Amino acid sequence: MSTPNINCILQAVVAATNNLLSPQPQIVNFDFGNPTLGAKLLEFIPYFMAFTTPGTAVALPIVPSFVLMVQNLSATANIQVAVTPGGSGQAVFPIGPQGLFIYMDPTETTAGITAATIIGVGGSVPTMLLVGG
Repeated sequence: MSTPNINCILQAVVAATNNLLSPQPQIVNFDFGNPTLGAKLLEFIPYFMAFTTPGTAVALPIVPSFVLMVQNLSATANIQVAVTPGGSGQAVFPIGPQGLFIYMDPTETTAGITAATIIGVGGSVPTMLLVGG
């Protein structure tokens, strides 16, 4: 395996509040701890168009890929993220408007993703895409 030349760091905190009280107290606060993937190739596409069936295939910059992040940029339309994990069958995940799909294996201990397709539901849908490994 070659030496990684890119660090892909996921900086994420989930905070949930109780909107029935005032002021709204935080009831969940989870810090993901900045998982870091030492990547060899990474591709960021800020405007990736997801077409309807059969969808738009994602050209993986490296196979297998260990990071795939998709954001639905539409305010009204849904997308489907279809991924094929190495050694497994395809899995399809529905993602609503402004929704996120995040897959990241910073230790590269799984088979990764060997194929991905983004499908616009009911029409073409703009998305944002980050993929690599």
